[in-house]
Amino acid sequence: MIQLGGSMASLTGQNITETYKDLLTISGNVRNQGLETSLKQIFDGDGIGSPLWLGTNSLEITGSLSITGTLNFENKSSQPNTPNQGDIIFYNDELYIAKNG
Repeated sequence: MIQLGGSMASLTGQNITETYKDLLTISGNVRNQGLETSLKQIFDGDGIGSPLWLGTNSLEITGSLSITGTLNFENKSSQPNTPNQGDIIFYNDELYIAKNG
């Protein structure tokens, strides 16, 4: 039974033809490579691309982002030297968004 919205989804007792579209996978240049530091797009089992790009140390979302609940930022110990436009920085209990100039 597949339990959506629970603490864990299970494929036990399910046929592949009934569940493959609900599985998520990544796509890279090499098959069976898994996650790496470079970003890879997340796809469903039918090959439909999502707006999520995932790497071992980063996440990118293309398109709109809505957050329901609390968004927490980790305080950084030092100010970044060269922030890019649009970077969100939490430094000394203050929230900054980098802009040009």
